[in-house]
Amino acid sequence: MNLYEFQGAEGIYIDSTIFISHHSSDATNRKQCTDFLCAVEKGDINAATSSIVTDETVYILLKFKAAEILDTNKHYKILKSLRHDRKVFDEAWEVAQEHIDYVDALRAKNVLQIITQTADPVTVKDLAKKYQLLPRDASHLGIMQKNLINNIATNDSDFEHIDNINVWRP
Repeated sequence: MNLYEFQGAEGIYIDSTIFISHHSSDATNRKQCTDFLCAVEKGDINAATSSIVTDETVYILLKFKAAEILDTNKHYKILKSLRHDRKVFDEAWEVAQEHIDYVDALRAKNVLQIITQTADPVTVKDLAKKYQLLPRDASHLGIMQKNLINNIATNDSDFEHIDNINVWRP
């Protein structure tokens, strides 16, 4: 289902892919993700995310920015520089801080619920095995189920084959 068509009365869980596209100037679906987040900001959409999504988003944004700074896609080099090169870390952290500030502002306006509880490890295992999900995605699904959220805003096709979940993609 197209993200533009989502109506906000029912709750929707926002996955990291939406935030990442919003922050990425070269994302093909940036406008759709930004428009969706603007509707959240206006209070037109009943939205939730989790501290796990924020962590995942910050990590990916840090890696993308460091890769750009270093002009490399080598994972080990990116992580080594983030850990040991203060200049690279500080420059990359700017985009991470922007995201943290954005999410915090949405929370402060009471238009975005940030779920801090994690899914039970046994639930994560069971969901991962049942739906052939990676652990992080199984955690998202477990959090959604625990909070009775049946809609997800994501660009991740792995959620499309899950029972009782409506996937809204940009």
